[in-house]
Amino acid sequence: MEARPILRKNLRLIFPLLALTLLLGLACGSEEPVAQPPAQATADSSPVAAVQQQQTTPSHPASQKQAPSAEPEGEVVNVVTTSNIVADWVKAVGQDRVDVFSMLPPNTDPHTYQSGAQDIARVADADLVISGGLGLEAGWLNELVENAAQDPSLIIELGNEVDPIDFVGLTEDNEPDHEEGEESSAEVDGHEENGEEDHHEGLDPHFWFDPLRVKQAINSVAAQLSSVDPAGQTLYRDNAAAYSQELDDLHAWIEAEVELLPVEQRLLVTSHDSFQYFAQRYSFEIVGALMPTTTEVEPSAQDLAKLMETIEHSGAKAVFAEKSQTDRLSRQIAEDTGARLIGGLYTGSLGQPGGEAGTYLDFMRYNVSTIVEFLKEPGHERRSLLKQSPVPKGAEK
Repeated sequence: MEARPILRKNLRLIFPLLALTLLLGLACGSEEPVAQPPAQATADSSPVAAVQQQQTTPSHPASQKQAPSAEPEGEVVNVVTTSNIVADWVKAVGQDRVDVFSMLPPNTDPHTYQSGAQDIARVADADLVISGGLGLEAGWLNELVENAAQDPSLIIELGNEVDPIDFVGLTEDNEPDHEEGEESSAEVDGHEENGEEDHHEGLDPHFWFDPLRVKQAINSVAAQLSSVDPAGQTLYRDNAAAYSQELDDLHAWIEAEVELLPVEQRLLVTSHDSFQYFAQRYSFEIVGALMPTTTEVEPSAQDLAKLMETIEHSGAKAVFAEKSQTDRLSRQIAEDTGARLIGGLYTGSLGQPGGEAGTYLDFMRYNVSTIVEFLKEPGHERRSLLKQSPVPKGAEK
């Protein structure tokens, strides 16, 4: 009988202990989720997890400052050019790292350009002055550089880098000027102090009519920009390569267009003898030019008579006038020989920005389209194709 009271007494002791044990077990179970973060942290500390975390987590401010490496790190390169054609090349290579100013406005003859006070100030402040060279701007550039007190070593002449050809200006007895002696080589940059009648004696400066030679000029532009802005060297190199591909495409397009013309129809009569590079590259014949050596001096009556005789003998069907020159003499020649007067070629200057010849690539395409479409035969085919070409309605006069 005494065993039951003892059991009851033991049970009264056991129940509280069981309850305490149960409460402790529940408390331990509620803490299990809190233990997960340390395990996750251990996994993230592995090398792979660290790389993944770097790829998905924004960088801190110090690393963000180094990110935009393509942007100019300081002031842009200040470049002055003597030609808007050259300016277009510099822009293509330099993009936002350069500030380009062309002294030559659109539709302006580079032979007769007169520099002013603004040009002197621009040249004085320039990091580079890039010209076509080969005597094209010598009549005014040399004096401009002297007045600006600029370092002559910063004056870059692209023409020296393109394997230039001899200038073949026709004289009265139809012989190249450069074969008459060594007088032209003794002149400074192809000019005489008492005038500029012998402007282009020596090497021909109109190399931009050969896109493959322009590729050499583009590489020179990239090298010169890199010399004054080494941080942009990669950008300049890559842009030059991309533009060179565009020049290759342009060359292929010109070849395809010119193939539409039989060789016997590839005859050019122009205002000024600017197309020798073009003629050599694409198998044209330069029949003659109204002003073979310079646009600054009009031809004599004897020169015009000889040119008309040459045109009639050659069978040339068109006289091409320039945008930047009056067509008075060209019109006279066309009327007297029965040739068509074709106005509107761009030669030494681009057209207005955004226009039909606002860039060098557009400039070349416009000129080639004009030449090919107006030399095509028969006439009805030429006129039907003209509707799809960039040649303006008023080009044929």
